[in-house]
Formats: sequence, C-alpha cells, structure tokens
Amino acid sequence: MAKIKKIYAYEIIDSRGYPTIEGKLTLSNGLEVTTSIPAGTSRGKNEALELRDKDESRFDGMGVTKAVSYINELIAPKLVGVSPLKQDEIDMWLVKADGTKNKSKLGGNTLLTVSQLIVKAAALDLKVNLFHYVNSLYQSLFHSQILIERLPAPIFNIINGGKHANNNLEFQEFQLIPSSSYSFTEAYKIGVEVYHELQRVLAYRNANISVGEEGGFAPNFPTNLDAIEILNETINQKNLKVGLDVFLGLDIAAMHFYKDGKYHIKDKAHPLKVNEYSDFILKLITSYSILVLEDPLYEDDWQDWIQLNQKIPKNIYLVGDDLLTTNKEKLDKAIREKACTTILIKPNQIGTITETLEVIDLARKNNFNYIVSHRSGETNDSFIADFAVAVQADFVKFGAPARGERLAKYNRLWQIEREELKKM
Repeated sequence: MAKIKKIYAYEIIDSRGYPTIEGKLTLSNGLEVTTSIPAGTSRGKNEALELRDKDESRFDGMGVTKAVSYINELIAPKLVGVSPLKQDEIDMWLVKADGTKNKSKLGGNTLLTVSQLIVKAAALDLKVNLFHYVNSLYQSLFHSQILIERLPAPIFNIINGGKHANNNLEFQEFQLIPSSSYSFTEAYKIGVEVYHELQRVLAYRNANISVGEEGGFAPNFPTNLDAIEILNETINQKNLKVGLDVFLGLDIAAMHFYKDGKYHIKDKAHPLKVNEYSDFILKLITSYSILVLEDPLYEDDWQDWIQLNQKIPKNIYLVGDDLLTTNKEKLDKAIREKACTTILIKPNQIGTITETLEVIDLARKNNFNYIVSHRSGETNDSFIADFAVAVQADFVKFGAPARGERLAKYNRLWQIEREELKKM
C-alpha cells in the first residue's frame, strides 16, 4: 500500500466569489488526488467553525490563508509516510489536535480538506470507485453493511429566497422533488425540463429571472405563497401531476425571520405567534403536496419542534438542518425527544468524514432519515455525490439543475447510474 508523500493546500474561489481551500495529496507511487471544500451562507450556530483570516484588507476578511498554513505547516509534515487507509486514526488525530467542541482552533474547513483528501487517496490507490470505498469504510468502522442498491432521489432548489437571494421571499428554498419511483436519469430530466419551463413562466409574467446563490430563480413575488403557486403552474404546464409525478419541498430557514418570539412573513399582515405560524405551516403541507419540510421553526425552540412533529403527517420528511447541524449529540436529542424525522448531512458542519459517518450510523440505528446536502458556497468537487451513494441517502440536495458547481454533483450521479452502478 502506498504512503502519503505530500499534502499541499492553497486558496481557490468558490461559487460566491469568496476564498475556500483546495488541497492536493501525492502518494509515494505518484498517484495524486485533489479536493476542495464548500462553505455555507446560512449557517446554524452549532456547526463547526469555518476558519477565516478576518483581514479586511484582503477578500473582505474572508481569506483562508491561516487555514491553508495550518495544513501545510502543521498537519501535512506529520502525515508524510502514513497510510491513507488509516482514515479513522487520522481523523481522530485531527479532532484531538484541534481540541475544541466546534473546531474553533484549526477550523472545520481545515480538518475537512485533509479528511477528504485521505478518503480520495485511499480509493484511488485501491483502484475502487470512491462511493464503493466510502461504503466499505463505513462497514469497517461500524460493522454494519449498507447495500448499494439505488441512487438517492434529487431535490432541486429551483426558486431561491431568504439569504440565498435578494428578493422579497422569506423562505430560503422552493424545491421540486421528482418521485423516487423514477430512475435518476428520468428524475434529472424532469428537473431540467421544469427548470426551463419555470424560466418561461416567469418571463411571461414579467417576473425577475435572475438566479440566486444556488442557481434557482429569484423572482420578486410579494409572498411565499405566490412562489409555491408558480411552481404548481409550471408543473402543470409540463403535464406532470403534483403529488404523483413530482412533489414540492421547502427549506424555510425560519431562523432568519424569527424575531422577538414571533415569525415575520409577508404572507400575513402581522407577525405570527408560534401557534399561529404552526397552523400556517400545517395548512401549507396539506394544500400543496409538500413532501420535505426543512427548518420550519427557530433552531432553539425544541418544544415547538416536538409539537409540530406530533401534528405533521407521518409521510412528511421533517428535516433538521440548523436544528441539528450534522451533530451527533443534537441528533441523539432529536431521536429521544422526537423533534423531527430527518437530518440534513453536511460534512463541513462537523469537520471530518469519520465524524460524518458516525452521525449517519446513529441515524441508521434509529430508523432516522437522512439527506446529504451541498452548501451555498460550492466548488466543482463532486465528492459529496459519491458520499451520498455510499451511505444510500434518502435524498440529495445539490441546488438547481444549473451552474457548474451544482451540475458537477448531479452529473456525477448520472455517471454513476450510467456507468458504474451496473458493475456492482
């Protein structure tokens, strides 16, 4: 087995125009892998800290030269001569070296760069597909097998709002979800075709067809309900049936319009108390074939989450992102208290691949659903697509079927279905 010869990190620019980390790892046999790390715009307060330089004279303080120097000067020299097969040991060493609960010493982005490089290097040296190697890594760590039988169903974010767009919409994502009965190829085709039809519908209505951070359109509709109605109209234009062929999803990201104990949305004339707001959300679900509901409530109001989960139809995926932040302790609490049914998995919220797999293992052992997600600040790295296949996520969230950094992930899934899954 080859050993690590060199690790070298440097800055690149992500899809938002800010720096992030890219790294290269060279093995002793000359093989080389590259990986790059995403960054979030909408971040839960409990997720791993993203180390930034905070030097306002450079990239508005968003540079990552300090994180890069930690990799090149502190971490890389200690990993020379180590086998990339020692993922668990390397990840735990990284966590111990940081020594903080939220990775605030070295940075979650620093740790994840190294952790992803190790995974990619091991898969390349073993000459196996990346998703196959991650799958076998999970099995070796937790002595539990995940059979790779399908591709996760895509969730397309085709209208952007909230912190992802400069418009009037408070809700962050308005999503199209093709039925899981479709192959990925067919689901991808539906997503692309509905996306283009939506552009035509918006243009016909003289609505804004510029796009937000994740590639979805960012129309200036007066209310969130207007956006949902336009999605329904667009789907009908394509002769698809909502609730049968496709479903709708919402990433509400309520923390961004929650203030002084009330929810402020333009759909209502006055700020809503939690009981009024919950009734509004429940009515949305029943009226519009909502299948996936993410972060509908403020992230710290656990009792409100529990009450909503008791009222919500059992077929709905009630998703905790800001609530859970890919955190094992938070997930354990959600399982015990029945606060939601689904966790959103983002490796950079926790810091290493081993820790991410630990969260997935806890979810699996408790029959808790999980969705693997990108971030708003993305790169062309498609690692997360292989990761989602490896752990057999229920769904994937990679944004709209547009923009290169989003399509890199969707196209990788398409390639896996077309060329690699059949060989297993």
